[in-house]
Amino acid sequence: MTIIVRYLQLSYNSVTVDESFLGFLNVDDTTGKGLLDIALEELNSLGLEIDDMCGQGYDNKANMKGKQQGVKKRFLDLNPRAFYTPCGCHSLNLTLSWSLKSLCQTRWESRVESGKAIKLQLVNVREALLHVEEKDNDVAIASEATSIAEKELGDFEYLLSIVMWYQLLNHVNIVSKKLQSNDMHLDNAITEINILIGYFKDYRETAEENFRVNYFLYIVDQAISSFETRFEQFKEYEKVFGFLFPYNLRGIEDKDLKSSCHHLEKALKFEERSDIDAEELYIELKLFETLETNEFNSHVDVLKFLKKLDYFPMHALHIGFC
Repeated sequence: MTIIVRYLQLSYNSVTVDESFLGFLNVDDTTGKGLLDIALEELNSLGLEIDDMCGQGYDNKANMKGKQQGVKKRFLDLNPRAFYTPCGCHSLNLTLSWSLKSLCQTRWESRVESGKAIKLQLVNVREALLHVEEKDNDVAIASEATSIAEKELGDFEYLLSIVMWYQLLNHVNIVSKKLQSNDMHLDNAITEINILIGYFKDYRETAEENFRVNYFLYIVDQAISSFETRFEQFKEYEKVFGFLFPYNLRGIEDKDLKSSCHHLEKALKFEERSDIDAEELYIELKLFETLETNEFNSHVDVLKFLKKLDYFPMHALHIGFC
C-alpha cells in the first residue's frame, strides 16, 4: 500500500498545495481493519495527528471505501471531519466496462484505445481471426477464432455497439483527463461530471425506436445511473462547501451566507469541538468580499492573497492511501 500526504505549504508570503509520497507499506491483512491498523501505525510513527486530517481519498475497492467496514468508514469513526472523496478516474473506470481482452483497470485511456483499434480496423481484425481458424493447429484456438469472427464481429448489434461505445468512451476519457489535472477543484469536478451526465441524457434521445428501447436505452440508462451513484459524494459536499465556490459566493444574501457558515461549522464538529467558528467565518468572508479582485484564477491564488495579508487563519492536511 502506498501512502501520500497532501497539505498546504506555507511560507512568509506564499502558499502552495503539495503532495509527498511517504513510502510503501507492507500489507498482510487487506481487510479494512488490517489496512487501517497499518495506516495508523505509520501516521503515528510520522507524528501526524488523525485529528488534523481534513480529507481522505481512495479508489472504489470495498475494503477502502466500504460504508461499514472500509478504511474510509473506520477513519470517519475516529475523525468525522476527514471527508472522503472517491478517486474520480477510478469511478469513471467502473461506470462503463466493455472490452474483448484484459485491460488495465486503472488506466481509462486503455479502454478508449482498445475500442478505437477495433472500430477502425474491424475488417482486418475479422480477416486475421479467419486466418487463425485456417492455419492454427490448435483446435480450441481455431474454434474460438471462428466464433469471434462469425458470431461477434459479424453481429449487427455488436457492430452498432462498437460505434456507440467509441463515442461514449471518448467523452468519458476527456473528463477523466480533466479530473487528473493539477488545478482541478471540487466545484470544477462537479461541473464536469454534470456536463458528462447531460451529454449521456442528450445522447439517449437520438436512437431509432426499436434499438432505442431494447438495447440503447438500457445501456445508456445504466451508465447515467452509475455516474450519478458513484459521484453522489460530490453532491453531498456541494451542500456543505458549495457556498464557498466562487460563482456561489459572489452575490450571496447575508442571511444565506450566515446560515451556510453555521451549516459548515456543524459539519466540521466532533466531540463538541469544531474546526471553525461560524460567526468568525461569516465576518471574514464579508471582509474578504471588500478585498476581492478579478486577479484570482484559482483557489491557490486566493490562499496566496490571504497569506500576504497575514490575517486569515489557514491549515489543512489531506491523507491518501492506495
